[in-house]
Amino acid sequence: MKKLALATLASLVSVSAFAAPVGQTFTGFGAGVDLTSTKYEDAKRATGVGIIADYGIDYGNNLVGVIEGKVKLNNSKLVDEKSGDEHHTVDEKWRASVSYLQGYRVSADFLPYVKVGYVVTKLEAEDRTSNLYTSVSETGSGLGIGVGAKYAVSSNFELGAEYLRTSTKFDGERVKGNTFGANATYRF
Repeated sequence: MKKLALATLASLVSVSAFAAPVGQTFTGFGAGVDLTSTKYEDAKRATGVGIIADYGIDYGNNLVGVIEGKVKLNNSKLVDEKSGDEHHTVDEKWRASVSYLQGYRVSADFLPYVKVGYVVTKLEAEDRTSNLYTSVSETGSGLGIGVGAKYAVSSNFELGAEYLRTSTKFDGERVKGNTFGANATYRF
């Protein structure tokens, strides 16, 4: 029994040694990677890897604001339809966003937040038949709102998950999307 009590005490001390003090987590400059999956209306799921740069501001009273920029780097095929000799495709070439996250530090290592952002996306559509090829590329922009949470593994390393609902305007038409993401950030 004494060995179990000592092992439990030792593990609690070692875990608390890695926890950052309140007021030092989620603040300052950070950079990281982001893995997202977006489902647009009437399209396939767009999955991608991106990079994140952000800056966290401690407002006091456990309120933390984060200014964040994200860029999705890879191409995703949203539509791929074949009918006879006709072939229609739509690709998401890239996506970028600038957002503000307002969070409340529930504990030294947990930060739930709400998010509002400006999203820019470039889509490219191609139509092919046996004797005709057309290609249209358009960049659209819109707003996104969402919720998420960050967990500070240490004072310098965070893991996060979030949901974002976007409404992007292309050629007068609104395209709505639901994005789920997971990210890892190193804070300098």
